[in-house]
This record gives sequence, C-alpha cells and structure tokens, in this order.
Amino acid sequence: TIVIAILFVGIVAFESVYSIKEQEQGVVTTFGKAGSVVTSGLHFKIPFIQRVTKVNTTILGFPIGYNPSGSQEVSEEEAAAESLMITSDFNFVNVDFYVEYKVSDPVKYLYNSKQPTEILKNISQSCIRTVVSNFSVDDVITTGKSEIQAEIKEMIVQKLEQQDIGLMLVNISMQDAEPPTAEVIEAFKAVETAKQGKETAINNANKYQN
Repeated sequence: TIVIAILFVGIVAFESVYSIKEQEQGVVTTFGKAGSVVTSGLHFKIPFIQRVTKVNTTILGFPIGYNPSGSQEVSEEEAAAESLMITSDFNFVNVDFYVEYKVSDPVKYLYNSKQPTEILKNISQSCIRTVVSNFSVDDVITTGKSEIQAEIKEMIVQKLEQQDIGLMLVNISMQDAEPPTAEVIEAFKAVETAKQGKETAINNANKYQN
C-alpha cells in the first residue's frame, strides 16, 4: 500500500509540473476548453484535468515553386506547377517564392482551423498568381521584384486577418524568375486547350438541351 501511495504521489507530481522553452508558448486546456497561454519557464497544472499543448513560436517558412535541397514535401511536378504563371501580357514565367511566418495567437492557431499552415500556403499561392498576372513578363523578370513582393505581402496580410487562424506573415521574397522551357509551355497550353474544349462541349450540350 505504501509503495502504491508513493507511486501515485510521484505520478501526480510528475503530471503537475511542466516547462515551456524560450521559443515556445503553451496553451492550457481545462476539461478540453482552452484557457490561458503561458510563456517560457517552469509551470504547474492540475494533473489529469488540465493539459498543455506546446506551440513553436519561432519564424518558420515554406517554398512555393521549388523544392529546397533534400526536401520531399512536394514532388518536382507539383513544384513546377506552382511556379508556372501567366503575366499581364500573356507570357509564361516561372517564379519561385519563399514565405516566412510565425504563430501570432496560439489558441486560434490550434482551434480556429484544422490546417492553418496549409491555409496560409493556399492564400499565398492565390495572392502570388493574382499579383503576378498584373505585371508584364519584363517587370516580373527584371525591375518589378520589389513592387510585386510588396503587393503580395499586403494582400496576404489582409486575407490572414479575414481568416483569423492565428498566423502572421513575416515576409515573402521572390527567389527567382525566368521564362519556362518550351516543353513546359506546350504542356501547359495542351492542358488549357483541353479545359476549354471541355467547357465548349458542355456549353454546346446545354444549348442543345434548351
């Protein structure tokens, strides 16, 4: 009995104390409901009733349009598709970006969405394509880099505020911009032609039905 009591006390003591590292924040939940957010240091909680989820608050990042050395997050085909864009003068261009972000609100980050980082990536890709499509290919490849980055950053920040997922954009930088290969252009055109053919067939069918 004494051994069991000592063991129980030891477990309770172990479950009562936790530490948060310098580059972390902890979200304390009581019976599954999010409560306080704690910063670095040694802390106490009610064992078996309160739980702590640690969140990394350092600056993180991900590429769009290319694979970093050794990374297998996306395939080469997916990366190529991400980088291929159309400019305002209807030219194709390969543009690579790197997005830096951090958690601004740990509670919202954990509970306002299931995949906040994926949402940020989708927002970034959408904003990048929208902004790049407003510039000529010469501007994208040569003199328009700073202006393009600034417009994309402003647009992403606005959309993140609307989504309210607990993430903030730190920076987005254009890594590279160049015309794609002839093979890539032809493949892209073939896909677009197929899409247009499908839409035309559907429209013709609807007209015939009416």
